[in-house]
Formats: sequence, structure tokens, C-alpha cells
Amino acid sequence: MDCVMYSASIRLLFLFTVCLYLGPAKASAKDYFLTLGGGYSRDGNQASLEKNVLYFQKLLAESEFPASDQSIYFANGNTDEATVQTIAPELLPRPNQLMAEFFGSDENLGLSYHPHTIEGVKGPLSVASLEKWFDSMASVIGADDRLIIYVTAHGTESEDDRTPYNTTIALWDDEEITVEQFCRQLDKLPTETEVVTIMVQCYSGGFSHIIFDKGHPHSGLSSQRRCGFFATVHDRQAAGCTAEIDEASYVEYSTYFLNALAGHDRSGNPIPPPDYNNDGKTTFEEAHAYTILTADTIDLSVKTSGEYLSVYSRFRNNGHPDLLTDEEPYDTLLKYATPSERAVLEGLSEQLNLTGQDRIDQAWRATDSRQSGRRGRRPRSRGPEQQLRLLENKIARDLTEKWPELSNVLNPVAIEFLTSRQQEFVEAIENHPDFGLYQTLKKTVENTPDSEKKSVKYERFLRVADNIILAENLRRLGDRDQIAEFEQIVELESGTLR
Repeated sequence: MDCVMYSASIRLLFLFTVCLYLGPAKASAKDYFLTLGGGYSRDGNQASLEKNVLYFQKLLAESEFPASDQSIYFANGNTDEATVQTIAPELLPRPNQLMAEFFGSDENLGLSYHPHTIEGVKGPLSVASLEKWFDSMASVIGADDRLIIYVTAHGTESEDDRTPYNTTIALWDDEEITVEQFCRQLDKLPTETEVVTIMVQCYSGGFSHIIFDKGHPHSGLSSQRRCGFFATVHDRQAAGCTAEIDEASYVEYSTYFLNALAGHDRSGNPIPPPDYNNDGKTTFEEAHAYTILTADTIDLSVKTSGEYLSVYSRFRNNGHPDLLTDEEPYDTLLKYATPSERAVLEGLSEQLNLTGQDRIDQAWRATDSRQSGRRGRRPRSRGPEQQLRLLENKIARDLTEKWPELSNVLNPVAIEFLTSRQQEFVEAIENHPDFGLYQTLKKTVENTPDSEKKSVKYERFLRVADNIILAENLRRLGDRDQIAEFEQIVELESGTLR
């Protein structure tokens, strides 16, 4: 018994000595969240920007991240001013809808403003707010911590053709912050802190260059580990900002990206998790791939690893005959593709009817034909949209013949149709012989695929193909430092909400 007690005492003494040697236990790494949202003014502060922030809050709450680790700066901050723009024409009386549709304009129909409903907003979306936040958090965020930045705002192009990637995030009261200025704020944090960005503003792809020191590729990779996912490239507008209040109608980058992370859509309906490598979790990179594959938008989305490749890798040329070309057979793409890339290639091939080994060439020809256009030799028949306009004009003309006062919607008779004679006015339109056909054509036009949205899917296919080829070529070029830097970015992009 004494021997047992002696042995136990020795083990305890050993553990105590080890603890003294190692020092106090290190706090586990934390995730901090910075959300930047809202417009540059009341006119640009659409409801979808507010809804995006609320949806991101919901996702973080579901993942049990404490509100104390989340910082939100939105529009003009915590005020009771009605600054969020909404449009809900469907909530207006039926006579008003029909009067606008046939005799006026439905632009801004149902427009209204309300104060934002976001809880925990720390202040306005401004340069001063950001500078203060980064100054204060520099001593709070630890070396092993991670900062996740979500931006749902507006953006503008670079003002200098020499630095096209120095785009901006538009802030409240027409302020802005450029890529270079944003990098200076990130530099205030510990070098070891990891930074992940999700940005959906127009021209957001410019911020992919935050991976470089001071935002410039010629300065080399930043010593701080950074990565990001962006709705669109540096020289294009993004889809999404809308004053509509129906979230089910939202089609923009963060809707799909956050759906993938949440495992459900905005309405709470479950979606199949895009776990393309079957490891039981959805990474940021898989959410990005899901968005590329699923989003029916004009966006040509990018990620930081792809932008790194565009700077440091290349296609086959005379100096490097051992590299892959930009027109490799499809089997070669699949050979070097990651599970996410394979899923995107296969999915887009199915959507775009790409088959065989020359899919890169097929996609190129499709984008070229759409960009250059073709002049038809025969007169084109009227499409549904033109037929719709003709029917709309015919119905309006017939009613104006019956009631000439409708030629000006401010005439007393027109006002009566919106007040005391509502039923008479509605029945006159809805009982018109062509109204049924008009409604059918209207639905057809609304459901007709946008040619620009289809064209950009070919571009997405080509961009993913390029990334696959350039990644393999980077390995063949053999620069160990660049390969290590690329793999570091890929590793960070493969993170999850922990």
C-alpha cells in the first residue's frame, strides 16, 4: 500500500514539475467577427444589406459564437433615423399597382424607409469607426486567434489605372476605404493572427490583394496570414443589392455562401451540405465552390489562392515547355482538380451542356460569341418582352379611349379610380380581353434565363480550369517559397467556423 501511495506521489510531483516548466495553460484560440454593412447614404442603404447582416448574425448564433466577440458597424450607426430603404409594391392596394403598371411607372413603387433592426451595432460604417476598432482590438486579438470579416456594402472601382486592384468599400456619408488603407488597418493586428474575409460589394475582387504586403504583389506576401472570398472580380459590379424585403428572392454571393455554411437557406429549409471531400464538414472554400456552381447571378467570383496564382504562375510558353497549356483536355483538368474544383467542373458542364475533352475550347467559343455578338441575316420575330410591352400599351390605350382622363394620372377621374371607384377601375383592366395573355407573357419574361447570367457561367468554368492548371504549373516551376505561400493560403481557405 505504501509503495502504491509513493508511486502516485511521484507521478503527481512529475506532473506538477511539468506544469511549472510549461507555464500556465494557454487560452484556446478564438474567432472574432467584424461585420461591415450598409450603404453610403439613405438612397444606397437597401434592405438586403440589413437582411444580410441579420442573416450572418443568425448563422453565428446557431454556431454558438458569443455576441461579445462580434463587432458590427452599419450605415449611420445606432440612431432612430429611417435610413433603410425598402420596396414592397405588392403591399400597395391593387388599383395603385395597376395604375402605375399601365399609366405611370412602377419605378420606386412602394418605396419606404425604416430604422435598422440590427442588435449590437457599435457605430456607423465610417473610417473613424474602423480605425478606432482596429486600434482597440490590436491588444485584444491574440496571436492564435482568427478574425473573420464580412462586408455587405457597396464598392467602387480604383480611381488610378496604374493600381486597378485598389478598389474601395463605400462607407456612410460618402466616405470610402481602399485596399491599401484596409491593409494598413490589418497591419495593426498581431502578425500571427489569421484573417479571413468574405466580401460581396461591387469590385470586391480588388480586396483579394490584401494577401500582399500593403496590397501590392511586388511587395510580396503579407507576413500576416490572410485569405478571402469575393463576390466578383476587381473590375465588375456585383449582383444583389435590392430594396425588396422578400429574402427568398435574394440572389447574391453571400446568400449562397452563408447558406452553404449554415446548411439551410434563408427560410430555414435544409440544403445538401457541399461537403465535396466527404470529411463531414463544410469549409469556406467549399462554400465558395457551392456559390460558383449554384448562384444564378452575374457574378464572376474569386478567391485569394486564385489571385495568387494569376500573379506567380503561368501557362506553357517557350521558356517553360514542360508546363500545361490553357487548353488542356478535360481529363487532365480532372486529374489535378481538388474535390471542390471537380464538383464545379462537373456541375457546370451539366448546366452548360459541355461534353467531351475540349470543354475549355467550347466554353471559350461560347463566351466569345456572346461578347462579340452576331448579326442575324433574317428579321427576328418579336420576343416575349416586346410582345408584353405591346399588350401593355394596347390595354392602356383601350382604357384611355374609354376614359380620356387617364392620359394624366393626376386628373380628378384618375384619382377617383384610386379612391372611390377602385373596383370599377380594377375590373376594367382585369376583364380586358388581352389581360390574361398579358399575365402569361409577364410570367414568361420574369422566368426567362438572363443571357448574361448564362455567359458568366462559362467564365466561371474557365476560371476554375485556369486555377487548376496554374496550380499544377506553380508546382512544376519549382519555387519552394512560392509553393509554400500558395499552400498556406489554400490551408487558410480550407478553414471552417470552429
